[in-house]
Amino acid sequence: MRIYTVHLGPPPARAGRERDVRFVKEGFSWPAFVFTLAWAVVKGLWRTALGIFLAQTAIAAAAEALRLSPDAGAVVSFAFLVFLGAFGNDFVRLELARRGYREIGVVAARNLGAAEQRAFERIPALA
Repeated sequence: MRIYTVHLGPPPARAGRERDVRFVKEGFSWPAFVFTLAWAVVKGLWRTALGIFLAQTAIAAAAEALRLSPDAGAVVSFAFLVFLGAFGNDFVRLELARRGYREIGVVAARNLGAAEQRAFERIPALA
């Protein structure tokens, strides 16, 4: 089973529109690990994308300045990718909080569809 946090968006600006609900999976983010910068841009994490770009540039510059071997530079870069994969979903949660979303619950389910169904059945704020 997977664990998802449920985030409820701020009240809509126009009457008649429903509030936005987002589900964020707990655990390792393979897209953040594999696609890094593209993942951040697609998710709308502009600050995170800038941070990734600056960090990767700094890692490359530091490896060059320290005259690390290509293997050592690859290990440092790989460690950074693992960091992004481990904390990628947390970056998504932080951005949602910055945009005014509130975490209103946690749901365990087999997949996203089942998590959505379970959340709408059990979380009173979504009713």
